[in-house]
Amino acid sequence: MSFGAPKVLYLLFLLPFFFILFSSIFRYIEKVRSQFHYRGAKRLNRFSGRFHYVRLALCFLLGFASLIVALADPQVERVVKEPVYKKIDVVLLLDNSFSMRAKDIAPSRMERAREEVKNFIIHRSENIGRFGLVSFAGSSVILSYLTTDPSNILFYLDYLETDTRPSFGTNIGAGVKSGLQVVQKEMEIDPTLRPQDLIFILISDGEDHGKELRDVVLQAVQTRIKIYSIGFGTRMGAYIPIGEDKGRTVFLLDEEGRKILATFDEATLRWTAEVTRGQFYRSHTGRELYENLNKILWSERRVTSVNTVTKNTSLHYWFLVTGFAALALFYVQY
Repeated sequence: MSFGAPKVLYLLFLLPFFFILFSSIFRYIEKVRSQFHYRGAKRLNRFSGRFHYVRLALCFLLGFASLIVALADPQVERVVKEPVYKKIDVVLLLDNSFSMRAKDIAPSRMERAREEVKNFIIHRSENIGRFGLVSFAGSSVILSYLTTDPSNILFYLDYLETDTRPSFGTNIGAGVKSGLQVVQKEMEIDPTLRPQDLIFILISDGEDHGKELRDVVLQAVQTRIKIYSIGFGTRMGAYIPIGEDKGRTVFLLDEEGRKILATFDEATLRWTAEVTRGQFYRSHTGRELYENLNKILWSERRVTSVNTVTKNTSLHYWFLVTGFAALALFYVQY
């Protein structure tokens, strides 16, 4: 056994002092009794007598000693085996189209998605190696190649928040294609990199107006990259705000002047995930996104080895319980 604060144990030298103090009190009480001829009297009170004071002394000394040992933080060493997980690289494909501005998820689909992704990156799992970030709407842009620096991804997520340029249409295929370009670039830098050590996480409302999704998804299948998709939005949808005019919200209109309703297309996202051997998740309110992201990483956990480490387990709790129990018993009997 070892102690985290061994110098506290010096307080145990006070125990002889308390023992002498109790002995003196006991002798004084016995002396008073002898003067009043109590020694020969029958003791009917259970709180009197030599044994009672010995019991009080033992309870106090035990409680005091236990609390001192607890403050010294007693510890025992134990050998544990900890699994080492395979590091997985994650490429985030984030829909930044106008339909993601719909407010059926507060404060909007896009703002909520950004906040949940930022929270996920800040509290990232230990089995994540690197992050990459791709934004797509009518076209796509690689915001960050794979990096171990989470602040780089957080910077670009903040950049998307301030980017108010119009992004008409949604081309999910362009986003997947840019993700494949990220993988290709990393494999040129590191030939030992295996595509199966990467995953794509597609966050979108599923609306797709492009024509290349099928081809690039099949290319991802050939590259052996899984695409996990997370559907973002309600089934009822919402109109798409694009600004304000004289205090009134202005919505996106079609060619006939009617407000465009941002809907949700589960079929596209589910097909993309199933074909690539990934999995489809659903976020109705936005709160599920963080949980969904962690579920994806949990499903990708692979143990590569086991480390044997020695850890110290604190025992101070047991000494605290013993100390307070002994002092409580002392107080009750006093």
